[in-house]
Amino acid sequence: MAFFVRNTTNQISRQVRENIALCLTDLEPAEQKRIYRETIRHTCYAMTELAAVGCWPVDKILRRVTSVDICEEFEHSTRGKIILAPHLGSWETLGLWLGKTCDAMILYKRRKNKDHDRFINQSRARSGGTPIPTKKHGLRKLLIGLKEGRNLLILPDQKPYGSKARIESDFFGVDAPTTTLVQNLSCKVDCDMFLATIYRSSPPGEFGLRIQPLEHEQLATDQASSAQYMNDQIEHLIRHFPEQYLWGYRRFSTSAYETVK
Repeated sequence: MAFFVRNTTNQISRQVRENIALCLTDLEPAEQKRIYRETIRHTCYAMTELAAVGCWPVDKILRRVTSVDICEEFEHSTRGKIILAPHLGSWETLGLWLGKTCDAMILYKRRKNKDHDRFINQSRARSGGTPIPTKKHGLRKLLIGLKEGRNLLILPDQKPYGSKARIESDFFGVDAPTTTLVQNLSCKVDCDMFLATIYRSSPPGEFGLRIQPLEHEQLATDQASSAQYMNDQIEHLIRHFPEQYLWGYRRFSTSAYETVK
């Protein structure tokens, strides 16, 4: 599957090439090509993992998380926590881990297909997590939950829809539409902030978990500074695992991609 996707012109291969050309300009062409090949492989892994993550027993999945690097701040936190998880590695597995470990609320965007939406919700909730839709009543639930000491998982590198709750912020040297939700929540709730990922490790089929602290004050400042701090931290994490990031996602504006065509 990866060989076919990598060696044909298709939406995934084209988007991965464009994002790598835009974002990893500091790397030599040979290294960019290597990351392109490995990114396609990991993208195919992510596609095939979805069935297992959605249907296997939770304990069977989480037994594959064999390496754990969790900061002391997370272990000892007694307040509500916001966990930012970029689209890197197996973020769906991270949702299951957080649901089972700390009863996390999981922010998500509703699917138009009701059957698809129902399946995803049931899949994510079966470990103990609580899916919360990105609607006004859903956001109220987030605030109440955080104030009560619950935990929240947010995928912070999605391209925000519409013109509200977004700001342009530098990401790998390119202006990127960036959510202001994290800043809004940080201003309203005195909670602890973390950056987390479950990445693929060796041997194949096993995963590692990494959770590191973020500065609440940096995220609760003005929107521009908060978004830049968040994007910088995400970029730093991605550079540790560049092959496992979702480079097939169209994060930037059309005008940005015109520069690499």
